[in-house]
Amino acid sequence: MITTSDKNIPGTRREPVGEARERKLPRPRPASATTPGTRVRRLLRTPKASLTLVFVPLLLVAGASTGWPIVLPHVVAALAGACLVDLVLGAITRDRWTWPTSALLSGLIVAFVLGPGEPHWVTFTVGALATISKYALATRHGHLFNPAALALVVSVPLFGTGQSWWGALSDLPGLWLVLLLAGGVFLLDRLNKFPLALTFLGAYFGLFAFAGLANPARVAEMFRAPFVNAVFFLACFMLTDPPTSPGRREDQMWVGGLVAIVSAVAQLVGVGQTYLLVGLLAGNLALFARRWVSRLTARVPTPAIVTRPAERQPVTEIAPSRRA
Repeated sequence: MITTSDKNIPGTRREPVGEARERKLPRPRPASATTPGTRVRRLLRTPKASLTLVFVPLLLVAGASTGWPIVLPHVVAALAGACLVDLVLGAITRDRWTWPTSALLSGLIVAFVLGPGEPHWVTFTVGALATISKYALATRHGHLFNPAALALVVSVPLFGTGQSWWGALSDLPGLWLVLLLAGGVFLLDRLNKFPLALTFLGAYFGLFAFAGLANPARVAEMFRAPFVNAVFFLACFMLTDPPTSPGRREDQMWVGGLVAIVSAVAQLVGVGQTYLLVGLLAGNLALFARRWVSRLTARVPTPAIVTRPAERQPVTEIAPSRRA
């Protein structure tokens, strides 16, 4: 059989194998070639972006109700204290400047809870304390306490601050509570924290309902504004802080129950306006202890089990039977 080689056919050229593969196979896209739209979509999927989307309408509605001449300087002071400290400490610890997204949310929570009539320097200091606690009381796995909650609790004995929870729409009619709950449901769904919030709310209102059997007048205010608004705000936006909240369903349930019990007991014994925040900090501490024990037990090496090979049994030879 006579075959004709490709090189003998006019107008044809044999390409090297490497060039053909480079021409046919698509080249991998570099990781740095992401478009701005992709970055924006990724940012909007983060918990911080979801919380920001909820806080913006709450700020607009509550600010219009309370009065922007009072609210705006109050919010700016809290944000400035939290963000400026975060920029400085972040540059020292990480040797680079980063956008203070976490500090923005902590400062906004501080502004929402503190009364807008507080002196601006006090609001600025409380916002700064929130960021300082995030760096001072932290491990390599994250901060220990909710920064805003710890700063708000410390501000009471230091400066004698008052907490109005105006950002929870407590000064508006009860119908506006629907807006707060809608934002809370949206965030709980994004963070998968429904077991945590529902366990806390069920145990909290159940305990006060049980206490009301003995003295209804003592706990009646717990079911009215501004206390109800404060409870829903804490359950949806502070208790669910990802670094200080559990991820597993079982842990969410016992942490939510613990926070509710400590909060209810703190209110009944007369702790004062910080009873919700005290319960939250107790839950943060218990979760830290739980995680610490889990990491400690995981580091303990499991003793190896040495198995000996089975000994061979001696083979007994059976003598052949003799025929008679």
